[in-house]
Amino acid sequence: MRDKIEKANLVLRGKESLNDGIRFRIFASSLAGVHLILAGIAAVLRCQPLLVANVIVCLLDLLSNLGTRNGRNYFTWISIVYFASCFQSLYACVLLGWRYGFSLYNLTMIPILFYFMHLTKSISNPKYYAVLYTLINCVATLVIRRLVYAGEPIYNFPIHTDFKISFFNNIVCFLFLISFSTLFILELSVKHQELEQQNQKLIRLANYDELTNLRNRRSILAEWKKLQRTDYCVVMGDIDDFKKVNDTYGHEQGDEVLKIVAESLSNSASDVDYVSRWGGEEFLMIIFGDISCALKVTGRVQQRLKEAELNVEGHKLIVTMTFGISECSEKLNGVIDELIRQADQRLYLGKRSGKNCIIVSDQ
Repeated sequence: MRDKIEKANLVLRGKESLNDGIRFRIFASSLAGVHLILAGIAAVLRCQPLLVANVIVCLLDLLSNLGTRNGRNYFTWISIVYFASCFQSLYACVLLGWRYGFSLYNLTMIPILFYFMHLTKSISNPKYYAVLYTLINCVATLVIRRLVYAGEPIYNFPIHTDFKISFFNNIVCFLFLISFSTLFILELSVKHQELEQQNQKLIRLANYDELTNLRNRRSILAEWKKLQRTDYCVVMGDIDDFKKVNDTYGHEQGDEVLKIVAESLSNSASDVDYVSRWGGEEFLMIIFGDISCALKVTGRVQQRLKEAELNVEGHKLIVTMTFGISECSEKLNGVIDELIRQADQRLYLGKRSGKNCIIVSDQ
């Protein structure tokens, strides 16, 4: 019971959506209750045809709960319940006349139909069927209305009877509209939130490397082009002998190395700096400040890697990196390709010079 109360609370707060089964059972059970009351009213009025019609529709409403227990047949039963309810209301109009307000059920069923067609997952082409069913309902209602106004109702009852029954029908229809329209809005709000969350995930997947949680090449370049500052250095780093790690210990261990390196880079840079996985075992950083600032950051990275605890098959694996640094100057004026070329050239100069070093010039 506590779980159901918590579930209802989340739904009413717009935090969770109803599943198809609960949504349909609420609807069918509510309709069954209304038709049962209408059957009682028909019994009091001694209107046998209306009593029989309401009992049949009530049984169909209850049967629909059983028909959807397996999580299927929602479209079939939504269609049956919809047209049965519309038929009952129009049949009541033929029997009693238009003043009793039974035609309101036909209007009420239209937004509820759209609600169910839109949110029930198993229904294909929901818009098509919602529009088709609405047109059938409209045409049938207009035809019956014309016939009823053209002649006298089959049953006539004492004065004020029509007011009492019409008042009841108005209240029921307003309650249905308010309740299910509110649920529709709340569930659409949940769907909107879920869509926003999915969009955020897609944006992150598009801009961040899944393994290291660092920005990817596309993302760092996009941010780089937006920069209005030129007081920064470009740091290109490459893990030394990474292929050997993969070949010796496997790609799973190689992934652990990449994660440790990414963590070391992120923790060494400041919050305003940019850190990205450039590709493979290469990483690129944009460090705001001059060469001395970039040297401090890369020095911290090397120290963190030296202290990193990475044990493989009982042995500590030492991870080192080589860095090439280029500084943005007035001459370069933030020319991305040239800054990358310089940093990359100095990186490979460091590789040829013995690795595990930081190179800041071409000499």
